[in-house]
Amino acid sequence: MVGEGETVALYVHELAHTGVVRNTLAIAAALRDGGQRVQIVTGLPRGEAPQGVEHVSLLRGPMASRRVEQLAVVPRLREFLKSRRPAVLISTGNHGHAAAWAAAKGLAGLKRVYRISNDLTRDMPGAPRSGPLKRFLRRRFASRLASDADALVLVSPSLLSDPVLASAHAARKAVVIRNGVDVAEARNRAAGPSPHSWLEGGDPALIAIGRLAPQKNFPTLLRAVAQVNQARAVRLIILGESRDRSRAELQAQADALGIGERLLLPGTTDNVFAWLARADLFVLPSWWEGSPNVLLEAIAVRVPVAASRTAGNAAEIIGTDYGRLFDPADVGEMAAAISAQIDPATRIEPGDRASDYDLDATLSRWRTFVDGVLRQGTRA
Repeated sequence: MVGEGETVALYVHELAHTGVVRNTLAIAAALRDGGQRVQIVTGLPRGEAPQGVEHVSLLRGPMASRRVEQLAVVPRLREFLKSRRPAVLISTGNHGHAAAWAAAKGLAGLKRVYRISNDLTRDMPGAPRSGPLKRFLRRRFASRLASDADALVLVSPSLLSDPVLASAHAARKAVVIRNGVDVAEARNRAAGPSPHSWLEGGDPALIAIGRLAPQKNFPTLLRAVAQVNQARAVRLIILGESRDRSRAELQAQADALGIGERLLLPGTTDNVFAWLARADLFVLPSWWEGSPNVLLEAIAVRVPVAASRTAGNAAEIIGTDYGRLFDPADVGEMAAAISAQIDPATRIEPGDRASDYDLDATLSRWRTFVDGVLRQGTRA
């Protein structure tokens, strides 16, 4: 590989149990296997890097909030970049881009790559909207990010609906590298012991996975599940965590809807496949996504799926042949999709659709892409 002896640094805020992190770890391991020297740089000292990949954490531990941590990490990341001098800095998820951009600003010889992991516009009807000033600042930052970058990597063609990203793609400054899934590994890990009694029989168990954040649209999902329960008893498991009151608020909402005892909020797990493979249905209610890893993980273990039409490239992944799509703002349509997917007579199975999103092909593209970035001339 071109650039042997040069280091590629992957930046993500923390090695939590998220899709962005799972992709970061897979990319790091693939670059390592290709002979590249790789570092994973994080704000928080959480989680482990793949064997043979250095993990550098910049903060001692959690602070008052994620925003405080992101501000505190900027000078530390800048000092790291100045002292360790990696050839390339890849910010692997949207939540880390501001810190990476600020820390790398003005550093000569450092190539900057931003992996756009999520929708930037968030313009779908019904979605939670920030105020005009925040939307303006988000759009302006997206333009600055695209201007600053040596390259952008988009995880889905659906992100090309954003004018800034479409312009970068037209100028050959942005490439699309779809997310992928290791089907064999997913099915191997799914074979572990059952993680909860709800997955061992009885009423159908639905699973949703993601941060307990407005983007994931779990309040609407709770209303849809309450509607389904009027005709057929089902249970809902949401795997995810939050550093605010979101967990308590979701439980309170479920209690008010009369399904409090049918909601399980167990936090995060390092093996989503053991949960997914035993579920009757995976539901993805998100308002927006980039390319939902967890949807690929669900179809990899052949669990039936129902997903929001606006959740990144969910419509591309499952269409009408491999699952059911619904409007994330329409409780009735979401409930109807759930009801149809838990009925054996109307269920649409994913079959082997996951094989079209093979992780090896994704990682091969990443190795070729990074090799190309390293071949570029030194940035002034």
